[in-house]
Amino acid sequence: MQATDLTGTYTYRSFLDRPEPVDDFNKLRFAQLELRLTATPTGSLSGLLVFSADEDPLAMDMVGQSSGDGPLTFTLTGRGKPGTSIADFHYEYDGVVLRHWEAGIGQRMTLAGTVLRAEDHGTGPGLARAGQTASFLAVKRTP
Repeated sequence: MQATDLTGTYTYRSFLDRPEPVDDFNKLRFAQLELRLTATPTGSLSGLLVFSADEDPLAMDMVGQSSGDGPLTFTLTGRGKPGTSIADFHYEYDGVVLRHWEAGIGQRMTLAGTVLRAEDHGTGPGLARAGQTASFLAVKRTP
């Protein structure tokens, strides 16, 4: 696999790392968004993590790097776009491309990893403290 294979649009889902069983899967939900990535042959990554499908969507700018030594791995930094209600968002991502099963049926490229809220954002009762972590999966959509 090459770095450029990461280029595409993904359905991104992140989950709270709760070890106990839950009666409602939504209790694990951290986010469900759209991830748009572009990768260069040298492994540089850029794109958007889109929060809404509006004409002028809320989004974080994503930049990072991939490495092809062994399984394809990547790191990303996401920052809210300036002048938006999420301008103070800052998240760090560390991930890997999951194995493609040769005998698999209907399998799609899937990215998996962890995400860290790197800085506080919001104010008052809506303050989201730095240090929150979650696990994520991002499933590549059909081009």
